Order: sequence, then structure tokens, then C-alpha cells
Amino acid sequence: MTPSKTSPAGSGFKARRDRRFKQWNRTQITLMKDPRHVNGRSPVEGFTYDISIGGARIHSMEPFEVGCLLRLQIELVRSADTLRVEGQVKWRRRDESANVFEMGIEFQHNSMATVLSLMRALHDGRKSPEPHKGEPAGLNRS
Repeated sequence: MTPSKTSPAGSGFKARRDRRFKQWNRTQITLMKDPRHVNGRSPVEGFTYDISIGGARIHSMEPFEVGCLLRLQIELVRSADTLRVEGQVKWRRRDESANVFEMGIEFQHNSMATVLSLMRALHDGRKSPEPHKGEPAGLNRS
């Protein structure tokens, strides 16, 4: 992902490079010690809140530090594909109302297959998403 451009008005607003899709996708999150190994802990369950070719906003009960590298396994609801991708935590905050952590993840695409899988899942509007049994209550998908 390339650096975002700041608006000329100086408001601090950063334009997004990729179109984002509000889509709840079940996600397993594994913390990596370094790019070659996971740390042996069990994956943490989470959900994407919005997702693009370049990254996603993840909701999780467990926080991960800004800058750490994660291995994500995302069940893409629209295409029924499972995306396996690494990503770096760019920001984190606690959502008190839902008692979860939100994290901005920038994908580290190591394979063109992950990009193609995401493009198919996000831009192919022929299949509508099916609800997840474990989706957080009261959340609307669009």
C-alpha cells in the first residue's frame, strides 16, 4: 500500500487508495514472531468490518500491538473463498460500546492469488453474502 495523500485543505483527512466494502467476514488471527514463523499460540477469532484490496478493519476481543505482523485467515462470504494473507497492524482502538478492539490492518500480499481472490470476493456482485452463525448480534452488513 502506498502512502495516502493528505487533502489540500490541511484537515488531516487521508484519501483511501482502494474502495472499501462493509462486509463481515469471519477471521482467524495469528500473531507472528517474524515473517517465517507463528508464535505457537492458538488463533484468535475476529471479524472484518470493512475490507479492501489493501487491508481491512478487524474486530477482535484481543488487542494486537501497532506494528506487529499477523497471519489472517478470512472466510470471504461473497465468494466462499478462504483468504490467507499476512498483514501489519497500522492502528488500534478499543470500542467500548461493543467491548472489542478495532485494528486497521495493511495486507502484505505475497501472492497474486490473494489479490485475485479478494478482487473476486469484493467486485463480483452476483452472489449475495450469507449470514454467519457466529456473527456478532445487532451488526448490519451492507
